[in-house]
Order: sequence, then structure tokens, then C-alpha cells
Amino acid sequence: MVRVFRNREDAGKQLAEKLLAEGVGGPDVKVLGIPRGGVVVAKSVSEALGVQLDVVVSRKLRAPGNPELGIGAVAELDAVYINREIVDALGIGEDYIRSEVEYQRRVVASYVEKFRGTALDLRGFTAVVVDDGVATGATVIAASIAARKAGAEKVVVATPVIARDVLGVVSRYADKVVAVTVPLILYAVGEFYRDFSEVTDSDVLRALGRSPERRGG
Repeated sequence: MVRVFRNREDAGKQLAEKLLAEGVGGPDVKVLGIPRGGVVVAKSVSEALGVQLDVVVSRKLRAPGNPELGIGAVAELDAVYINREIVDALGIGEDYIRSEVEYQRRVVASYVEKFRGTALDLRGFTAVVVDDGVATGATVIAASIAARKAGAEKVVVATPVIARDVLGVVSRYADKVVAVTVPLILYAVGEFYRDFSEVTDSDVLRALGRSPERRGG
């Protein structure tokens, strides 16, 4: 039976229960939401666990001519993940990949400035990387790489829903992957939510307890 979440807040509460059952919690844990939707889920998780909330910015790399298809992702601290299987299957050249990586790095930098304003520092922490759903795994993989580069002692990927075949791939980059539901096939994350409304930058800033009018650090 497919589990359907009322909204991202409900998904976060259910995910927090799963994390606690897996023994994830304590003062050395920091929850990191991937903007935008992942931050709303992460806020509920951080509140339930009683731990700090922050963001880790990760952006999909778009396939040429098909921006909805991800061929990898980039995140803070120059973290890059390329899905070579997709790249090779589509015959995508290295020049295009370099160009797309550089573009998305600039977008990542602008969001880091907007949402945190300082470099990510996870020394001494277990990082719990949260997104509202994982279909291909690229963005959470890049975010996990960034968390390790930021000094995290352990990295846990936590999500309400993740495709079964993708879970194995993501597990190579995390110490643990925690999910509420793991369907055999995941066509669209939104199918698992009754309310999957768009999340804005202002919503992210409010979730982080920062003024939407705030600019930079």
C-alpha cells in the first residue's frame, strides 16, 4: 500500500519518527534541508529531533534539450556528481557538462548567500541531509559529498520517499539512508503527497527563521 503524506510538514514528522527509530538524534546532529521543498520537510524533522536546522544547496545538472532530466548535480564547496550512465547513453560531450556545471555553481553560490551567507561547517556533527523525495538521487548525492567536504563525521540521507533502485546508489555516498516509504517505481515525488504546493525562497527563509527581506548573511 502506497503511503501518501498530507503535506511536507506531515512527511517531516513521519520521517523524524523513522530517524528516531533508527537511533539518529542527539546534540551532535544537524539537519540540512535541500532547497526548496526539502527545507520544509527538514524543519519538521529538526523540531521533532530538537536539533539545529540549516540548508545544503544542491542543484540538478540539466540534460541538453531536456531540462527536466538530471544528468548529475552540483552542491556547495564545489561538490559535483555526474551520472556517467546517463551521460554516456545520451552521448553528452564534456564541453556541455563543464558549461552546465559552471552555470549551476553560480546559482548554488547565489542561494548560499541568500539562505546562509557563510560557508557550511559541519565539523563535529552528523549531517542529516533531507529532501522531500528522491527520484534519481543526484541532488542528495551531491549534497552528501558537500556535507563530507564541510567536515561532517557521518552523513545520513533522510527522505519521505525514495525509489528502491536509487536507494542502493545513494547508499554508496552516505553512512545511512532513512526513508518512510521505498516504492519499487517512483515516477514523480508529488504523487506521494496530497499537497505538494510550490515552495518559494521566502518560504525557505521563514523555515530557517530568517526574514524574507534579508539579503546575504
